[in-house]
Amino acid sequence: MTGKVNREDILKELFNIGVGQAAGTLSEIIDKKIILDVPDVKILNVELGKAELDKFLSQVAEGAVMVSSISFDRQLEGTVSLIFPADKMHQFIDLCLHEDRGEEASMEFTDIDFDTVKEIGNIILNAIIGELSNTVNIPVEYTLPEVNVLNSAKADLFVSDEAYHLVLMMYITFNIEGTHIDGAIVINMTLKSLDDILNTIDKMYDGR
Repeated sequence: MTGKVNREDILKELFNIGVGQAAGTLSEIIDKKIILDVPDVKILNVELGKAELDKFLSQVAEGAVMVSSISFDRQLEGTVSLIFPADKMHQFIDLCLHEDRGEEASMEFTDIDFDTVKEIGNIILNAIIGELSNTVNIPVEYTLPEVNVLNSAKADLFVSDEAYHLVLMMYITFNIEGTHIDGAIVINMTLKSLDDILNTIDKMYDGR
């Protein structure tokens, strides 16, 4: 059977294919080159998942985050959230919209800002879950994304306390015209869903 490390490496490859497709789509939409990369993927239980996410929130996002989330079900069940440091989102949104708000420190976001992040999140999250679903041939259905700005965000908001849930935690880096933004993607899914994925990967890659 494939070991955990290999499974995580294979998932990282799959997610990088997904974000690569999303980067191409976003680049065409905004007419700017966007590079997305998933440097690491971790499969964690709920307790470790919360600890890892809280570390990210305190060190990278300093607690305040802008979050785009979707739920998915059918044969795979869970939620996936794309988490950005809120203090960097104005600059990122401005680059996408070809605007410049200057050096404003305001944490206020307009309806256009929310719509922009909702569209970005929809493209990235659908690409990631879609690539995973297509690879393992397990169908999913999505909800529309919800976008929120959260101050002093904690992992409890993204990771379920239910014992049958596991967490796929990955970091994602954005590079748009030399501007780097570090974010995180948290997939909180049922143990059965992750087992189905990993068992299929084991069979496909045969101990790779």
